[in-house]
Amino acid sequence: MSSEPDFERLYAGDPDPWRVATSWYERRKTQIVLACLRREKYRCIWDIGCGTGELTAHLAGRADRVVAVDSARRACELTRARCREIPGVIVERAAAPTVPDALQGEPVVDLVVLSEILYYLKAPARRATTEAVLGRCAPAADILAVHWTARPDDARVSGLKVHRELDEVLLGSGWGRLLAHRDIEFTLTMWSRDVPDTMGR
Repeated sequence: MSSEPDFERLYAGDPDPWRVATSWYERRKTQIVLACLRREKYRCIWDIGCGTGELTAHLAGRADRVVAVDSARRACELTRARCREIPGVIVERAAAPTVPDALQGEPVVDLVVLSEILYYLKAPARRATTEAVLGRCAPAADILAVHWTARPDDARVSGLKVHRELDEVLLGSGWGRLLAHRDIEFTLTMWSRDVPDTMGR
């Protein structure tokens, strides 16, 4: 069984180990994530596993506030540097399923983004992360997950399995699936508590 990668060591050796800022896969994925967001503006986005902050920076253009978290200290430093000129971005070091200090208290999040993070976690931590997300979501919140469809060499499960698990939990908790995209590279799904009764609302 795979163990969680040493993200601190990865970022120490290379500030962009997955080429998030330059690869076509990552740039295409970011464009599709942004295109799938159904609201022009969100009040608060929780970006879990922010990495180098590239997606965080783009999400900030669609939100009043983005709370970006990562388990790696170096990743948080990179995200702060990437977003230092962008208002409304808060970066905290927190490993899933920990809820960051900026989101403690009443549910305040109306969009949660889980990008290429859950398949690195053990099954109990994946479930606990989902439960933590549900506990912070506002009544009309959206949850968007996007993962490489296959199983990365250093991950525990495939992206497809991660999304099937999320589907089971969220649909069983009264959420609805707004959209699902799967291609040869990545799987993207978005769920909401606020699903229109009719399309085109």
